[in-house]
Amino acid sequence: MSVIRTTAAVAALAGLAFFATPAQAQYSESSAWITPFAGAYFGGSFTPASNSFGVRKLDVGTAFTFGARLGYKFNPSIGLVFEYAHADPTLTVQCNTPSAGVYCGKEIDLGSNVYEGTFNFYFGSTPQMQGYIAIGGGASNLSGSGQDSTGASVSGSSTKFSTVFGLGGTKMFNEKVGLTLDGRYRWVNVDGADSYYCYYYCYAYDTSWYGSGEISLGVKYQFK
Repeated sequence: MSVIRTTAAVAALAGLAFFATPAQAQYSESSAWITPFAGAYFGGSFTPASNSFGVRKLDVGTAFTFGARLGYKFNPSIGLVFEYAHADPTLTVQCNTPSAGVYCGKEIDLGSNVYEGTFNFYFGSTPQMQGYIAIGGGASNLSGSGQDSTGASVSGSSTKFSTVFGLGGTKMFNEKVGLTLDGRYRWVNVDGADSYYCYYYCYAYDTSWYGSGEISLGVKYQFK
């Protein structure tokens, strides 16, 4: 994943500046809530252990993402959150030279499904406007489909353990409704060095942890 993409997943959080004047209302210190959200998925890449086919990397692109978070805030400082997120990025075979092989430039349609839980640690002077740090883990499913060199359809799916670190903030407009801006970065364990990835052909990759970023804006509804 390029430095630009990694930086974007964090730098865009500067948009938290839109969280302005706190609303005048009474808020519970503990609360349950749901937040449907939408935003952008920033894919990473797999680095090959060998360039025998002229392949430099498998590059996962940027895509629209959506999902929902369900959470419970135990007190003003800590809460537990569960998230589901889906994205459909495209994986592209990148080569050192375009003429390195018939597989160069080929694309695979991916589907990313994330199921994770985090502990949220809140900070801020008022319950109407708070920032938070999210730390946790879960399961990440990545599926793919495409065509091989003969035109035959190929597909596959794999679910791996993942960890996540997030940073965000919430602005409540009243006791029930608010906006949440959230940015997070995930690491997925993809079985370590010299694992094999097969679609158009099989090759070994050195990537042990696949990284991807997510930036989203959601509407928070607080049940109590």
